[in-house]
Amino acid sequence: MTTYQIEAFITLAQTLNYTKASSLLHTTQPNLSKMIVNMEQELGVKLFVRNKRDVSLSPAGVAFLPQAERMMEIYQKAIDDARDAEMGIQGTIKVGFLGSAMQTRLPSIVRAFREKHPKIYLELIDYTFSPLMAALIENKIDVAMLPDKELEFIPKLEKKFIYSDDMCAVVPQNHRLANRDFINIQELKHEPFIMMDPKISDRDYNLVNSICMDGGFIPNAVHLGNTLTNLLLMVACGFGVSILAKHMTHLGMNDVCFVPLKGYEGYFKMVCAWRRDANPSIPKLIEVIG
Repeated sequence: MTTYQIEAFITLAQTLNYTKASSLLHTTQPNLSKMIVNMEQELGVKLFVRNKRDVSLSPAGVAFLPQAERMMEIYQKAIDDARDAEMGIQGTIKVGFLGSAMQTRLPSIVRAFREKHPKIYLELIDYTFSPLMAALIENKIDVAMLPDKELEFIPKLEKKFIYSDDMCAVVPQNHRLANRDFINIQELKHEPFIMMDPKISDRDYNLVNSICMDGGFIPNAVHLGNTLTNLLLMVACGFGVSILAKHMTHLGMNDVCFVPLKGYEGYFKMVCAWRRDANPSIPKLIEVIG
């Protein structure tokens, strides 16, 4: 049984007139009659009661009609969904992100996207840095929101800038540098450092190393943090200093001060990255990011 046969049955059931139904279907009356007979033979029931003057639905036809209409609705929805998915109007985008870097910005992006594209579902997955990179490379996610500097050697990626941020020295509240307007990196040369454990976040560990080496020294790492909160707590306790992007102030550690590092304004850059041949819905997300 074809969808055209079902459509023919529904049209005849609604008009109860072969002439009107065949006209609406853009076919001939004999062809319509043949389609109905073939349906009845396939189903093994009579769908219509016919006499010389009129046609009416049989009990089987009355029972079949609402289900036939439902079938056509499902069929049309399947077509619409497939076309929407092909055009990127409907579907799912898997978005991997660094929670620490996107916590204050991601909600507004998602709200704006959902309002504009209600048929596209955003699946949000919070990663630490190394697993996020792996997920992007292995196509486990469609989009990654991560620092720009880490993408230089990955081919076939498109990128969209999200925001930039200043790098800061993070010192205890009672530290000699706490009330400064800015700090030169060389002023931290003899300070003990609290750094992220490279086994947990080699990216954060290497970033601090790189900035210190710009200043002509290797940081004296006296403690390694297993989370950013743990790192900030050790700084607050006076075990040492650290270097973080300014947006980390959202973690709300009151006993530390974020003092801008001179020359590292806008050094931290977050981007949205995706593969060129990926999910057709991605451009809709990029439009919202702006």
